[in-house]
Amino acid sequence: MEAMMKSQKTNPGSSQNRMSRRSFTGSLFSAAIAPVIAGTPLVHGLTAGSKENNAGHELWVSAQGGDADHYAMSWISAADAQATSAQTTSAQPTSVLSGFRGHGAAHHPQQANIMLMFSRSPGTEGIVVDISSGNIIQRFSSPAGHHMHGHGCFSADGSVLFTTESDYRSGEGKLILRDTRNYKIIAEFLTHGIGPHDVHLMPDAKTLVVANGGLRTHPDSGRTILNLDSMQSSLVNIDSASGRLLSQHTLNESKASIRHLDVADDGTVAIATQVQRPAMSDNHLVFLAAIHKPGEPSLQLLQAPDALISHFNDYMGSVVINNKERIAGFTSPRGDIAGFWHIDSGELVGYHSFHDVCGLTKTRDEQYFVLSNSAGEIRQLSAISLRENKSLRKNYDNMRWDNHMFSITTQATGLFIS
Repeated sequence: MEAMMKSQKTNPGSSQNRMSRRSFTGSLFSAAIAPVIAGTPLVHGLTAGSKENNAGHELWVSAQGGDADHYAMSWISAADAQATSAQTTSAQPTSVLSGFRGHGAAHHPQQANIMLMFSRSPGTEGIVVDISSGNIIQRFSSPAGHHMHGHGCFSADGSVLFTTESDYRSGEGKLILRDTRNYKIIAEFLTHGIGPHDVHLMPDAKTLVVANGGLRTHPDSGRTILNLDSMQSSLVNIDSASGRLLSQHTLNESKASIRHLDVADDGTVAIATQVQRPAMSDNHLVFLAAIHKPGEPSLQLLQAPDALISHFNDYMGSVVINNKERIAGFTSPRGDIAGFWHIDSGELVGYHSFHDVCGLTKTRDEQYFVLSNSAGEIRQLSAISLRENKSLRKNYDNMRWDNHMFSITTQATGLFIS
């Protein structure tokens, strides 16, 4: 089965190697899609991992779990995950039960062992975890009448936490500011849109970039979207000190919800969208990936053959930028595929078929993209060739990795987060 799973890379500079639409379609649909592995979650509190050696190590962190009894924040040592199949290792991920389904996470920029996880929309809870001990040291909740959207980020000095939330009474999108000494709410800003999802601090350490998904929900109706006809998504830049709106950008396709972001070292923002197909009047294909360059007046859609766009099934789940190679990766669990684009040329450079793939990060040295799925599998693709190193493939039968994966290092100097 491994031989049937394919990665493909294109060379934008070579007409001989450029994928034609016909050859792309043939190669894409000849690639087998692996079946779901029915792994049973077996996490109970803190599992046997290598926590005693976590300090100074690269870790890959994700929400995981298949039901309320097993929802957790979990992490694996990159050193263990990168042991080849020829090497013997019995190391398993370390997990801390959360009591809620997590979504995104944030690594404290000044306290290297502190990692936060936020509940999936429309949840209201967050946890603060000490990675070194495996203990939850703080819990925090949304203010009355609000719910979270699963993402947050820190100020550069780590003193303030920003979380994306919605006032479900008014429908207004909010950034809730918390003092990280006790995680008490100290202020709130408007996001100048509805349904804010992802948020990142820009390289200037002053500006927040927010994905206003445009989708209004209410806890009483779960994840049902209440405003499909009138939805309007936007990418906004907000001053982190005052909440002042600095810029706002929209896509031409009004039913494309801007959901997830990553930011390159030079401030280029990679954007992953999800199309609300039931709200559209026709079935035209919609490009799902975009970038925004600093100072540019508009968003740039990333082009690809129709076959690939169709295969993403209107949904991109995660995005990460490799700064060394200037490549952004995007995953689609609904399409069982990850696609990769060059953020300077805007050209498609490769894809990889992987069942239910959603989690995506990069190794600390940026040599590999790391992909995960809900069956507990982790794969590593060369950032240069975009080929999988199959000797590094791992399957953790008791894990159900959720939407996002984060790569961190626990040492205070040279701090890295993806």
